[in-house]
Amino acid sequence: MRVSTMGRLTAAAALACSFGLAAAGGAAASPPRWSMTEVNLPSVVHNGSSAGYRVTIANAGPSNISTLYLVTKTTAAPVYVAPDPTHGTCTQALAGPLKCSFGAVNAGDSVTVTVAYQTPTSGTSFDPVFQGNSNGATFSDSRGTSHGDTLQTGTPQPTTLTSSKDFGGGFDIDAGAVSTDPLLSKKNIQATSVTPPVPAVVATVEDNPAGTTDCPGCGSLLGEWAEVTVGDGQPFQGSPLFPISMTIYGKSVPLKLSDPTVLAKIGMVHVHDGIVDTLNTPCPASGPILNCVTATVVAGNLVITGWVDENGRVRGVG
Repeated sequence: MRVSTMGRLTAAAALACSFGLAAAGGAAASPPRWSMTEVNLPSVVHNGSSAGYRVTIANAGPSNISTLYLVTKTTAAPVYVAPDPTHGTCTQALAGPLKCSFGAVNAGDSVTVTVAYQTPTSGTSFDPVFQGNSNGATFSDSRGTSHGDTLQTGTPQPTTLTSSKDFGGGFDIDAGAVSTDPLLSKKNIQATSVTPPVPAVVATVEDNPAGTTDCPGCGSLLGEWAEVTVGDGQPFQGSPLFPISMTIYGKSVPLKLSDPTVLAKIGMVHVHDGIVDTLNTPCPASGPILNCVTATVVAGNLVITGWVDENGRVRGVG
């Protein structure tokens, strides 16, 4: 998360124009104590996937902001914008550089926008650089001819980009499946995918993540551990379940996959919040239920799919 700092660009007269005059005697009202926070959705994104940001501008008062805008340093068009439904619109969303106009923001009020950008297919970081201001100026106002106050997040925390074959996903706009590298071999024995239950949420997968995973009594483990993140880490209880699939290189599985009785015993372990769930109930023909699992063989590889409602780490077991 980024915490903001405010830059004063004008003298008291310009501030009075931006934020209004006090009722008594025409004296300038005190400028508002405003702040900007930015949350990366998520902090790490695979090159070429979408990176999301939740930007909140809060006015702690004591004065109102007569007009508030949000712009970016990047001139690229966002691929997703969800403006605050209580304040204004983002008029150039999806057609050009982001520019949101929120109108007045009273003391004690705040606005929040969620926006996403397609990241480049190369490089190690991405940052659109958001700015709030009271005048509608863009970053192209290099000579400082526009009057008003500007607000930017302070210490830069750009989104980290990775091209790792063991990582996939970012901000999933359309609830499509995201996956690690699906080309299996002796050097890449597993591909993991997840399909989020709703659009416009974080969805990432990582095979063989760092750190240990405690799984007492899990039995004979297959493939690699995988870490799955959907949304902000909240359980989707009451929402549609989401599937996690692990495709494991068949030659690395020490089981006779051609034997139906062997397949019937294969399941998935799901470790989350200090809890170990063992998924071994076959998914019914009528549709998936919580913690059901299927195990099939596709092109000689083992595919294990479990239906869950929470993030966590998963692994095949048999």
